[in-house]
Amino acid sequence: MRTIASPRAALVISVDTDAPGDWPTSDGAPEGNLGHALGWTVEVRRNDIVLLNPLGEGLVKVAVPELDTAWLENVRHDGSCAVFLAPANAESGFAELTLSSAASVGDIPAATVRAAITDDFGAKPQVGRNQPCPCGSGKKFKHCHG
Repeated sequence: MRTIASPRAALVISVDTDAPGDWPTSDGAPEGNLGHALGWTVEVRRNDIVLLNPLGEGLVKVAVPELDTAWLENVRHDGSCAVFLAPANAESGFAELTLSSAASVGDIPAATVRAAITDDFGAKPQVGRNQPCPCGSGKKFKHCHG
């Protein structure tokens, strides 16, 4: 039987929907004692983070916050991440945390899931010729830096 290593990285995501029925509850569990949500995946994309169910449908989509290098390295190394689904009205909002600090958030749905950082993470979107120049000049891109 293959076991999945406990992740060192965690995400707390504010959601306005009910958590999936197959997610365990953190209940202040010590590091490494979260259950694995089989088939679920979290993807860190260019502009957002998406939590996908086993059918590939996105349950939650949120804007990517600033993610520090250590957090990204942990996710790349482990291939998994602990995801805590906090109610949308929670003060903490969406943040990157260590697993132990996320577990202290309280009795919220949490599980480890497979995690992937896509190739386009952090890539700047292409600027169209007729869009405003990103330098802030107010000119069209083609007449400024294009």
